[in-house]
Amino acid sequence: MGKGISVFLGMGYSLESILKNIELSKENGFDRIFTSFHIPEANYDIVLEEFGKVSKLAQKLNMKIIADISPNAYKLLEIDKDDLERVKALGVDVLRLDFGYSEEFIANLSRNKFGLKVEINASTVTDRFFEELEKYSPNYKNIQACHNYYPRKNTGISETLFIKKNQLLRRYGIRISAFIPSLSGRRGPIYEGLPTLEAHRYLEPYTSARHLVALGVDDIFFGDGNPSNDEIVSVGAIKDRCIELRVLLSMKNYITERYMDFPCYTNRTDCAADVVRAVESRSLLTNNEIIQAVNCVNREKGCITLDNEGYMRYMGELQIIMKALPQDDRVNVIGKVFEGDLFLLDYINEETRFYFKTI
Repeated sequence: MGKGISVFLGMGYSLESILKNIELSKENGFDRIFTSFHIPEANYDIVLEEFGKVSKLAQKLNMKIIADISPNAYKLLEIDKDDLERVKALGVDVLRLDFGYSEEFIANLSRNKFGLKVEINASTVTDRFFEELEKYSPNYKNIQACHNYYPRKNTGISETLFIKKNQLLRRYGIRISAFIPSLSGRRGPIYEGLPTLEAHRYLEPYTSARHLVALGVDDIFFGDGNPSNDEIVSVGAIKDRCIELRVLLSMKNYITERYMDFPCYTNRTDCAADVVRAVESRSLLTNNEIIQAVNCVNREKGCITLDNEGYMRYMGELQIIMKALPQDDRVNVIGKVFEGDLFLLDYINEETRFYFKTI
Protein backbone atom coordinates (compact mmCIF):
# COMPACT_ATOMS: atom_id res chain seq x y z
CA MET A 1 0.00 0.00 0.00
CA GLY A 2 1.37 3.39 -0.97
CA LYS A 3 0.96 6.54 1.10
CA GLY A 4 1.19 10.06 -0.21
CA ILE A 5 0.94 13.71 0.68
CA SER A 6 -0.37 16.59 -1.38
CA VAL A 7 1.67 19.62 -2.38
CA PHE A 8 -0.04 22.81 -3.54
CA LEU A 9 2.22 25.33 -5.19
CA GLY A 10 1.44 29.02 -5.63
CA MET A 11 -1.12 28.82 -2.82
CA GLY A 12 0.67 30.73 -0.08
CA TYR A 13 2.44 27.77 1.53
CA SER A 14 6.12 28.49 2.13
CA LEU A 15 8.41 26.37 -0.02
CA GLU A 16 10.46 25.59 3.10
CA SER A 17 7.45 24.07 4.89
CA ILE A 18 6.49 22.09 1.78
CA LEU A 19 9.97 20.56 1.51
CA LYS A 20 10.04 19.77 5.24
CA ASN A 21 6.69 18.00 4.96
CA ILE A 22 7.98 15.93 2.07
CA GLU A 23 11.05 14.89 4.06
CA LEU A 24 9.00 14.05 7.16
CA SER A 25 6.54 12.01 5.13
CA LYS A 26 9.37 10.03 3.54
CA GLU A 27 10.81 9.29 7.00
CA ASN A 28 7.41 7.86 7.95
CA GLY A 29 6.95 5.53 5.00
CA PHE A 30 5.27 7.77 2.43
CA ASP A 31 6.43 7.21 -1.12
CA ARG A 32 4.45 9.56 -3.37
CA ILE A 33 3.43 13.17 -3.84
CA PHE A 34 0.23 14.51 -5.37
CA THR A 35 0.08 17.99 -6.86
CA SER A 36 -2.35 19.89 -9.04
CA PHE A 37 -1.71 22.14 -12.01
CA HIS A 38 -5.26 23.39 -12.42
CA ILE A 39 -6.27 25.15 -9.21
CA PRO A 40 -7.85 28.50 -10.15
CA GLU A 41 -6.57 30.25 -7.00
CA ALA A 42 -2.90 29.29 -7.60
CA ASN A 43 -0.29 31.86 -8.63
CA TYR A 44 1.19 30.30 -11.75
CA ASP A 45 4.01 32.82 -11.89
CA ILE A 46 5.78 30.79 -9.20
CA VAL A 47 4.30 27.30 -9.71
CA LEU A 48 6.95 26.06 -12.15
CA GLU A 49 9.82 27.52 -10.13
CA GLU A 50 8.63 25.83 -6.93
CA PHE A 51 7.79 22.61 -8.73
CA GLY A 52 11.39 22.29 -9.93
CA LYS A 53 12.60 22.23 -6.31
CA VAL A 54 9.89 19.80 -5.25
CA SER A 55 10.74 17.53 -8.17
CA LYS A 56 14.44 17.60 -7.34
CA LEU A 57 13.77 16.56 -3.74
CA ALA A 58 11.29 13.87 -4.80
CA GLN A 59 13.87 12.37 -7.13
CA LYS A 60 16.48 12.41 -4.35
CA LEU A 61 14.06 10.66 -1.95
CA ASN A 62 12.76 8.23 -4.61
CA MET A 63 9.18 9.51 -4.33
CA LYS A 64 6.76 9.45 -7.26
CA ILE A 65 4.99 12.62 -8.37
CA ILE A 66 1.36 12.47 -9.52
CA ALA A 67 0.28 15.67 -11.28
CA ASP A 68 -3.39 16.53 -11.69
CA ILE A 69 -3.84 18.27 -15.02
CA SER A 70 -6.51 19.60 -17.37
CA PRO A 71 -6.41 20.99 -20.92
CA ASN A 72 -6.33 24.52 -19.52
CA ALA A 73 -3.39 23.63 -17.28
CA TYR A 74 -1.25 22.84 -20.30
CA LYS A 75 -1.80 26.41 -21.47
CA LEU A 76 -0.89 27.85 -18.06
CA LEU A 77 2.28 25.77 -18.02
CA GLU A 78 3.01 26.61 -21.66
CA ILE A 79 3.32 22.93 -22.58
CA ASP A 80 1.74 21.21 -25.56
CA LYS A 81 -0.43 18.29 -24.45
CA ASP A 82 1.44 16.01 -26.86
CA ASP A 83 4.88 17.03 -25.56
CA LEU A 84 5.19 14.13 -23.14
CA GLU A 85 8.97 14.25 -23.21
CA ARG A 86 8.89 17.70 -21.60
CA VAL A 87 6.28 16.60 -19.06
CA LYS A 88 8.54 13.72 -18.07
CA ALA A 89 11.54 16.05 -17.91
CA LEU A 90 9.68 18.22 -15.39
CA GLY A 91 9.77 15.25 -13.01
CA VAL A 92 6.20 13.99 -13.38
CA ASP A 93 5.74 10.22 -13.05
CA VAL A 94 1.95 10.02 -13.31
CA LEU A 95 -0.48 12.28 -15.19
CA ARG A 96 -3.91 12.44 -13.58
CA LEU A 97 -6.41 13.43 -16.24
CA ASP A 98 -9.17 15.07 -14.27
CA PHE A 99 -11.58 16.17 -17.00
CA GLY A 100 -11.69 17.27 -20.62
CA TYR A 101 -9.99 14.25 -22.20
CA SER A 102 -11.51 11.76 -24.61
CA GLU A 103 -11.30 8.00 -24.16
CA GLU A 104 -9.19 7.86 -27.33
CA PHE A 105 -6.69 10.35 -25.89
CA ILE A 106 -6.47 8.37 -22.62
CA ALA A 107 -5.92 5.08 -24.45
CA ASN A 108 -3.23 6.59 -26.67
CA LEU A 109 -1.52 8.16 -23.66
CA SER A 110 -1.49 4.81 -21.88
CA ARG A 111 0.80 3.52 -24.63
CA ASN A 112 3.35 6.34 -24.37
CA LYS A 113 7.07 5.55 -24.68
CA PHE A 114 8.26 7.85 -21.86
CA GLY A 115 7.23 5.69 -18.92
CA LEU A 116 4.45 8.04 -17.84
CA LYS A 117 1.58 6.39 -16.00
CA VAL A 118 -1.96 7.58 -16.71
CA GLU A 119 -4.36 8.18 -13.83
CA ILE A 120 -8.09 8.40 -14.41
CA ASN A 121 -10.73 9.86 -12.10
CA ALA A 122 -12.00 6.93 -10.03
CA SER A 123 -15.02 8.88 -8.76
CA THR A 124 -16.50 9.42 -12.21
CA VAL A 125 -15.83 6.17 -14.11
CA THR A 126 -18.82 4.35 -15.58
CA ASP A 127 -19.47 1.20 -17.62
CA ARG A 128 -20.01 3.48 -20.61
CA PHE A 129 -16.57 5.04 -20.13
CA PHE A 130 -14.85 1.65 -20.23
CA GLU A 131 -16.93 0.47 -23.19
CA GLU A 132 -15.68 3.48 -25.15
CA LEU A 133 -12.11 3.17 -23.84
CA GLU A 134 -11.93 -0.47 -24.94
CA LYS A 135 -12.40 0.59 -28.57
CA TYR A 136 -8.92 2.15 -28.58
CA SER A 137 -6.88 -0.73 -27.08
CA PRO A 138 -5.68 0.87 -23.82
CA ASN A 139 -2.68 -0.50 -21.96
CA TYR A 140 -4.28 -1.24 -18.60
CA LYS A 141 -0.91 -2.01 -17.04
CA ASN A 142 -0.15 1.68 -17.47
CA ILE A 143 -3.47 2.99 -16.10
CA GLN A 144 -4.32 3.68 -12.46
CA ALA A 145 -7.18 5.54 -10.80
CA CYS A 146 -7.52 8.15 -8.07
CA HIS A 147 -10.75 9.36 -6.53
CA ASN A 148 -11.55 13.07 -6.30
CA TYR A 149 -11.25 15.15 -3.18
CA TYR A 150 -14.16 17.47 -2.37
CA PRO A 151 -13.41 20.92 -0.84
CA ARG A 152 -17.05 21.91 -0.29
CA LYS A 153 -18.88 20.51 2.71
CA ASN A 154 -21.58 17.89 1.87
CA THR A 155 -20.18 17.13 -1.60
CA GLY A 156 -17.91 14.16 -0.79
CA ILE A 157 -19.10 10.81 -2.14
CA SER A 158 -20.84 8.09 -0.15
CA GLU A 159 -19.28 4.80 0.84
CA THR A 160 -21.86 2.99 -1.30
CA LEU A 161 -20.80 4.84 -4.45
CA PHE A 162 -17.13 4.49 -3.51
CA ILE A 163 -17.47 0.70 -3.34
CA LYS A 164 -19.45 0.59 -6.60
CA LYS A 165 -16.79 2.57 -8.49
CA ASN A 166 -13.99 0.46 -7.01
CA GLN A 167 -15.69 -2.78 -8.02
CA LEU A 168 -15.87 -1.50 -11.59
CA LEU A 169 -12.19 -0.53 -11.59
CA ARG A 170 -11.16 -3.91 -10.14
CA ARG A 171 -12.71 -5.65 -13.13
CA TYR A 172 -9.96 -4.07 -15.21
CA GLY A 173 -7.18 -4.69 -12.69
CA ILE A 174 -6.70 -0.97 -12.01
CA ARG A 175 -4.88 0.31 -8.91
CA ILE A 176 -7.00 2.66 -6.77
CA SER A 177 -6.17 5.59 -4.48
CA ALA A 178 -8.24 8.04 -2.44
CA PHE A 179 -7.84 11.09 -0.21
CA ILE A 180 -8.21 11.73 3.50
CA PRO A 181 -8.40 15.24 5.02
CA SER A 182 -6.23 16.87 7.65
CA LEU A 183 -7.93 18.38 10.68
CA SER A 184 -5.11 20.80 11.39
CA GLY A 185 -3.78 21.97 8.03
CA ARG A 186 -6.79 22.49 5.80
CA ARG A 187 -6.34 24.06 2.39
CA GLY A 188 -8.02 27.27 1.30
CA PRO A 189 -9.96 28.99 0.05
CA ILE A 190 -12.80 27.11 1.81
CA TYR A 191 -10.85 25.35 4.61
CA GLU A 192 -13.39 22.52 5.00
CA GLY A 193 -10.94 19.66 4.36
CA LEU A 194 -10.21 17.64 1.24
CA PRO A 195 -11.69 14.16 1.68
CA THR A 196 -12.94 11.69 -0.90
CA LEU A 197 -15.64 10.30 1.42
CA GLU A 198 -17.90 12.87 3.03
CA ALA A 199 -17.94 10.71 6.17
CA HIS A 200 -14.23 11.48 6.68
CA ARG A 201 -14.51 15.28 6.68
CA TYR A 202 -14.30 15.65 10.47
CA LEU A 203 -12.58 12.37 11.39
CA GLU A 204 -8.98 12.07 12.52
CA PRO A 205 -6.79 11.15 9.51
CA TYR A 206 -5.65 8.04 11.41
CA THR A 207 -9.24 6.76 11.53
CA SER A 208 -10.06 7.79 7.96
CA ALA A 209 -6.94 6.03 6.66
CA ARG A 210 -7.76 2.80 8.49
CA HIS A 211 -11.27 2.95 7.03
CA LEU A 212 -9.81 3.20 3.52
CA VAL A 213 -7.56 0.21 4.31
CA ALA A 214 -10.67 -1.72 5.36
CA LEU A 215 -12.33 -0.71 2.07
CA GLY A 216 -9.38 -2.16 0.16
CA VAL A 217 -7.79 0.86 -1.52
CA ASP A 218 -4.21 0.54 -2.76
CA ASP A 219 -2.90 4.03 -1.98
CA ILE A 220 -3.91 6.72 0.53
CA PHE A 221 -3.14 10.43 0.15
CA PHE A 222 -3.57 13.40 2.44
CA GLY A 223 -5.76 15.75 0.44
CA ASP A 224 -4.89 18.85 2.43
CA GLY A 225 -1.44 20.30 1.86
CA ASN A 226 -0.26 20.92 5.40
CA PRO A 227 -1.03 17.98 7.74
CA SER A 228 0.51 18.14 11.20
CA ASN A 229 3.55 16.10 12.16
CA ASP A 230 1.39 13.91 14.40
CA GLU A 231 -1.07 13.25 11.56
CA ILE A 232 1.75 12.22 9.21
CA VAL A 233 3.34 9.96 11.83
CA SER A 234 0.06 8.24 12.80
CA VAL A 235 -0.96 7.50 9.21
CA GLY A 236 2.58 6.43 8.32
CA ALA A 237 2.53 3.78 11.07
CA ILE A 238 -0.50 1.96 9.65
CA LYS A 239 0.47 -1.42 8.23
CA ASP A 240 0.01 -2.45 4.62
CA ARG A 241 -3.43 -3.88 3.78
CA CYS A 242 -4.10 -4.88 7.38
CA ILE A 243 -6.89 -3.40 9.53
CA GLU A 244 -5.56 -1.89 12.75
CA LEU A 245 -7.82 -2.23 15.79
CA ARG A 246 -7.17 -0.36 19.02
CA VAL A 247 -7.76 -2.57 22.05
CA LEU A 248 -8.24 -2.02 25.79
CA LEU A 249 -6.90 -5.07 27.67
CA SER A 250 -8.86 -6.42 30.65
CA MET A 251 -6.15 -8.90 31.63
CA LYS A 252 -2.44 -8.76 30.99
CA ASN A 253 0.22 -11.48 31.15
CA TYR A 254 2.99 -12.78 28.93
CA ILE A 255 0.56 -14.89 26.87
CA THR A 256 -1.94 -12.09 26.18
CA GLU A 257 0.92 -9.71 25.35
CA ARG A 258 2.22 -12.24 22.82
CA TYR A 259 -1.20 -12.41 21.19
CA MET A 260 -1.53 -8.63 21.11
CA ASP A 261 1.94 -8.23 19.58
CA PHE A 262 1.37 -10.68 16.71
CA PRO A 263 2.08 -8.75 13.44
CA CYS A 264 -1.06 -9.59 11.49
CA TYR A 265 -3.87 -12.14 11.85
CA THR A 266 -6.12 -13.55 9.12
CA ASN A 267 -9.82 -14.33 9.44
CA ARG A 268 -10.68 -17.86 8.28
CA THR A 269 -11.92 -18.45 4.74
CA ASP A 270 -14.92 -20.25 6.24
CA CYS A 271 -15.62 -17.22 8.42
CA ALA A 272 -18.02 -17.77 11.30
CA ALA A 273 -21.36 -16.02 11.72
CA ASP A 274 -20.80 -14.89 15.31
CA VAL A 275 -17.05 -14.36 15.69
CA VAL A 276 -13.86 -13.53 13.82
CA ARG A 277 -11.47 -16.51 14.12
CA ALA A 278 -7.75 -15.74 13.86
CA VAL A 279 -6.18 -18.48 11.72
CA GLU A 280 -2.71 -18.12 13.23
CA SER A 281 -3.70 -17.92 16.89
CA ARG A 282 -3.57 -21.53 18.09
CA SER A 283 -0.02 -21.90 16.79
CA LEU A 284 1.17 -19.17 19.17
CA LEU A 285 1.06 -21.50 22.19
CA THR A 286 4.01 -23.76 22.98
CA ASN A 287 3.45 -27.44 23.78
CA ASN A 288 3.80 -26.89 27.53
CA GLU A 289 1.63 -23.80 27.92
CA ILE A 290 -1.79 -23.99 29.49
CA ILE A 291 -4.41 -21.25 29.42
CA GLN A 292 -6.42 -21.49 32.61
CA ALA A 293 -10.00 -20.26 32.95
CA VAL A 294 -9.91 -16.59 33.95
CA ASN A 295 -12.41 -13.76 33.40
CA CYS A 296 -15.05 -15.94 31.79
CA VAL A 297 -17.79 -13.32 31.49
CA ASN A 298 -20.55 -12.26 29.10
CA ARG A 299 -19.15 -11.28 25.71
CA GLU A 300 -20.21 -8.09 23.92
CA LYS A 301 -19.51 -7.15 20.32
CA GLY A 302 -15.83 -6.24 20.10
CA CYS A 303 -14.64 -8.43 22.97
CA ILE A 304 -11.31 -10.18 22.34
CA THR A 305 -11.28 -13.74 23.68
CA LEU A 306 -8.92 -16.68 24.11
CA ASP A 307 -10.24 -20.23 24.43
CA ASN A 308 -8.87 -21.80 27.61
CA GLU A 309 -8.01 -25.40 28.48
CA GLY A 310 -11.71 -26.23 28.79
CA TYR A 311 -12.00 -26.12 24.99
CA MET A 312 -9.25 -28.75 24.65
CA ARG A 313 -7.77 -28.64 21.12
CA TYR A 314 -9.23 -25.19 20.57
CA MET A 315 -7.18 -23.81 23.47
CA GLY A 316 -5.34 -20.67 22.33
CA GLU A 317 -7.81 -19.69 19.60
CA LEU A 318 -8.26 -15.93 19.51
CA GLN A 319 -11.63 -14.55 18.51
CA ILE A 320 -13.29 -11.16 18.10
CA ILE A 321 -16.94 -11.27 19.13
CA MET A 322 -19.32 -9.96 16.45
CA LYS A 323 -22.60 -10.22 18.40
CA ALA A 324 -23.51 -10.46 22.08
CA LEU A 325 -22.76 -13.94 23.41
CA PRO A 326 -23.26 -15.40 26.91
CA GLN A 327 -20.58 -16.29 29.42
CA ASP A 328 -18.72 -19.55 28.73
CA ASP A 329 -16.33 -21.09 31.27
CA ARG A 330 -14.15 -22.25 28.38
CA VAL A 331 -13.60 -18.74 27.01
CA ASN A 332 -11.45 -16.00 28.59
CA VAL A 333 -12.26 -12.37 27.78
CA ILE A 334 -8.89 -10.61 27.54
CA GLY A 335 -9.91 -7.22 26.18
CA LYS A 336 -12.24 -5.20 23.98
CA VAL A 337 -11.93 -3.24 20.76
CA PHE A 338 -11.98 0.50 21.44
CA GLU A 339 -15.47 1.95 20.98
CA GLY A 340 -14.37 4.25 18.15
CA ASP A 341 -13.02 1.30 16.16
CA LEU A 342 -16.02 -1.05 16.45
CA PHE A 343 -17.26 0.05 13.01
CA LEU A 344 -14.13 -1.47 11.44
CA LEU A 345 -15.25 -4.96 12.51
CA ASP A 346 -17.97 -4.83 9.87
CA TYR A 347 -15.26 -4.93 7.18
CA ILE A 348 -13.65 -8.16 8.40
CA ASN A 349 -14.70 -10.87 5.98
CA GLU A 350 -13.06 -14.05 4.69
CA GLU A 351 -9.26 -13.81 4.70
CA THR A 352 -9.32 -10.20 5.93
CA ARG A 353 -6.10 -9.33 7.73
CA PHE A 354 -6.07 -7.42 11.02
CA TYR A 355 -3.85 -6.61 13.99
CA PHE A 356 -4.12 -5.00 17.41
CA LYS A 357 -2.74 -1.86 19.00
CA THR A 358 -3.16 -1.75 22.77
CA ILE A 359 -4.07 1.62 24.29
